[in-house]
Amino acid sequence: MPEQPFKHPQHCVDLLREEAKQASQRAFVARGSNTTRCPSCLMAAFACFCNQRVTSQSNTLFTLLYHYTEIHKPTNSGRLIADLFPNQTNAHIWSRTEPSQALLDQIEAHKKNTIILYPATEQRLSKDRHLESLAELGEPRHVIVLDATWRLASKMLHQSRWLDDIPTFAINEDVQRTFMVRQAKHEQQFATAEVVAMLLAETGEQQQSQQLADYYQVFNTRSVMSRQRNQPQKP
Repeated sequence: MPEQPFKHPQHCVDLLREEAKQASQRAFVARGSNTTRCPSCLMAAFACFCNQRVTSQSNTLFTLLYHYTEIHKPTNSGRLIADLFPNQTNAHIWSRTEPSQALLDQIEAHKKNTIILYPATEQRLSKDRHLESLAELGEPRHVIVLDATWRLASKMLHQSRWLDDIPTFAINEDVQRTFMVRQAKHEQQFATAEVVAMLLAETGEQQQSQQLADYYQVFNTRSVMSRQRNQPQKP
């Protein structure tokens, strides 16, 4: 079957996924891999939501640091950040001991303004490597987002010595509660895109925050549709 054309220009996550495919010694087989998928949004063709993507601009720079198992998943929400803010986002595959030079250069260029978006841990607090306020950062803010399951994200953070000097920052509980009130029927289990939407709200980028939150809701709805065996009607 011929490959379907991309509906949007490829951004950093698309390119990273292709690079990972080329470097892998075996194909990553996702659940539902026999489904005809849109190459841009990765949903089943009947659940495509590419027409909902509108690029925007942010005053925050994002680095999506992917665990290699996450980059291929259609359910990965981190890529939504690159969808909306392609000019402010870059993406890399995590390595415990050999981060790419491009990533190290990005961190060095913004070393006084860089944080890792991750909750405080005892280890981080004991070493005074956790920020309580974004006011301590200069601009432009550079946010590293660990894109993986919680277990793998913890491994990425604590086993990578090259991340030791970069402070972590957590979304405060008031912002989380406000976000849950705005998102009806929300369970307190946040996806990567939702946490970044909350961060944007904390930085005063309310419009961008709402754009990402709304876009995530479309993504979530279409993900559920995409997993269904029979083609449903689009809402």
